[in-house]
Amino acid sequence: MIKKICLMTRGGKEVVGRRVVVTSEFEANRENIWCKIQDIDTLREICKPKASFVSYNNTSPTWKEGKSFCFKMFLHGFIPVGKHTINVIKMDKSTGEIVTNEYNKKVTIWNHYINMEEISPNVTRYTDMVDLYAGGLTALAAWWTLKFYKHRQKKWQKIAKNL
Repeated sequence: MIKKICLMTRGGKEVVGRRVVVTSEFEANRENIWCKIQDIDTLREICKPKASFVSYNNTSPTWKEGKSFCFKMFLHGFIPVGKHTINVIKMDKSTGEIVTNEYNKKVTIWNHYINMEEISPNVTRYTDMVDLYAGGLTALAAWWTLKFYKHRQKKWQKIAKNL
C-alpha cells in the first residue's frame, strides 16, 4: 500500500511524502525473529540483490538504540546511491518495535517502522512501514520501496522457516 502523507524535513519544512506499508505473517516465533533482526548481516541478507550496504567503518555487528550507522549503498549491486545513514531511534523487544530515521542524498527522509506481533507461539505478523520523501522522485522512490519491502519480506519468509 502507498499513500500520500505530510512529512517534516530535518530543516523543519513541510513536504508531501509517501507512506509504504507491507505486512506478512512468518512461521516463526517473535523471539527468534527478534534475535535474528539484531544482526546487521541480516539486513544485508534480506536486501540482496535489490540493495547492498557496505560499512564505512568497523560497524558493530548488531543494531543499538541511540546509535547511527553509515553505509555505502548500492541499488541492484552496482548503482551507487552514496552514503546512507541509519539512526536507530527505538528498539523495544517487549513491544516488537524498531524505529529508524534514515536518509541519503536522493531520499532525504526515510523513516522506517518495524512492528512484530505474535499471532500464535509460532506465527508472527511482521510489518514494515516507511515514510519517505525524495523531492521530485518521491513517487518513483515509493514505487521502488514497495517492491523492495515485498522482496525483503519474501527473504524473511525463507529465514523464518529455519529459525
